[in-house]
Amino acid sequence: MNRRVVQAIGVLAVVVVACSSTVIEEGPDLGAPTTVASNANSTTSSEAGSTTSEAASTTAPNSSTTSEPQLGENSGVAELIEGSIGGESVGDPYYPTIGNTGYDVQHYLLELEVQIDGDDQLDATAEIDLLATENLSRFSFDLVGLNVSAVIVNGEPADFEQSNEKLRVSPDAPLPAGEIHTVIVDYSGSPSTISSGTRIGSIGWFDSPETSYVISEPFGARTWYPVNDHPSDKATYRVEITSPDGLNGVSNGTLIGDALEDGGRVDIWEMNDPMASYLATVAIGNYDLVSAEPGLGIPVENTFPVDRIEISPGDFEQTDEMIEVFTELFGPYPFDEYGVMVVEDTFGFALETQGRSIFSQAIVDGDGSIERVVAHELAHQWFGNHVSPSTWQDIWLNEGFATYAEDLWLEFGRGAQISDLEARLVERAFLIPLPAPGNPGSDNLFGASVYRRGGLTLHALRIDVGDAVFFDILREWSVRFGGGSASTADFVALSEELSGQDLDAFFEGWLGSGAIPDLG
Repeated sequence: MNRRVVQAIGVLAVVVVACSSTVIEEGPDLGAPTTVASNANSTTSSEAGSTTSEAASTTAPNSSTTSEPQLGENSGVAELIEGSIGGESVGDPYYPTIGNTGYDVQHYLLELEVQIDGDDQLDATAEIDLLATENLSRFSFDLVGLNVSAVIVNGEPADFEQSNEKLRVSPDAPLPAGEIHTVIVDYSGSPSTISSGTRIGSIGWFDSPETSYVISEPFGARTWYPVNDHPSDKATYRVEITSPDGLNGVSNGTLIGDALEDGGRVDIWEMNDPMASYLATVAIGNYDLVSAEPGLGIPVENTFPVDRIEISPGDFEQTDEMIEVFTELFGPYPFDEYGVMVVEDTFGFALETQGRSIFSQAIVDGDGSIERVVAHELAHQWFGNHVSPSTWQDIWLNEGFATYAEDLWLEFGRGAQISDLEARLVERAFLIPLPAPGNPGSDNLFGASVYRRGGLTLHALRIDVGDAVFFDILREWSVRFGGGSASTADFVALSEELSGQDLDAFFEGWLGSGAIPDLG
């Protein structure tokens, strides 16, 4: 049992966390589709996600409320409260079994002790600070393939059960709504991968001969920690990785501490900006952190395998210039620092993990040939990371924007002719005209149309509203929705507001299932 759980069991009194002393994640009205249960306005399982989980109906009590009201010990006053059962789905139209309602996670502290000997072994503790959005007698997290040994809620042991990729927790007393509660989960096992059902293939915790690493998009975070695994619930993170001797651990954000300990090494990372679970990552291996030229004062620190330290940097030498160009076009870089992490495996693509994009060594050869990919993953820090999709149906807001950003870099950073870039955009989009990028379906979540026709949609909008308004829209997107999630409807509304035009027919034409419209 990990030390945090041991310490928590020894605490007899319930830990009282006062809302006034806690910074609570705030966000705008996201205008998400009505099928999604917002964490700020969660409903009971009888109302939200009714199509999501038969397990909820087979394991839940006969009523959605506890049979006897109990004292709300965290409320600070002697009052009777009733508790409801949090829903086991946020109602995502593509993935109706993921996510949970009834709370909004504020912070994850993950203590990971990793043993690398054949199959990886993980001995871990997750300390999760969550804001209850309703009085909860039971709530759930997403978790698959790992075994929970103890759960502590506000300093008291709690009942729990695991089934159907959910960890269900029943605290000793209902959790009062509007208060922060601390949940500690002690767990272990051999983390692995699961199928994404997309062209990405497997996702989750990868155990390769040279390194262990995580690629989670869209819902693989559940393979290595208990989580509300949907981008509509973002949180800050602290990740403490204990690695075997001779190796080190890398994660998102800033390295705030490292030390040798009991024949191993502990690396502590903090991501202080809200992050969607699919963007959280770790890698354990023989890595060096290499500082590069900062971009407009933003520190750039890359992570390379020690034996590739002479090869890899050449592909990322223009990162500082890209940050400068994108800052001018999109607004300030949204996080404390940026970098890439090259991992020793051959998956053949890159992923925009927050603040530290992952690249497979299979595509990194140091000759600068992946310039577009480097720009693409950097642009995701604004589009997808700072502003995340409300549902996975909104994926074009990630990939279409990052794809168009490749051409914006070439135009504004390299002096390419817009007419040449436009011709390439049109040619590539017409190669794969369907499915519609506005609703590609889960099996085409990362299909070519989402990238190519999505990017061409933005170019068509630029032509329609003019450069000044277009770039105002992109900058305001980050200002208005940064740190949270937003939908296609939000982008349409913002575009109409700043342009003064009715753009419903425009977006239906470009994002719908019909033929690609002519450029204006």
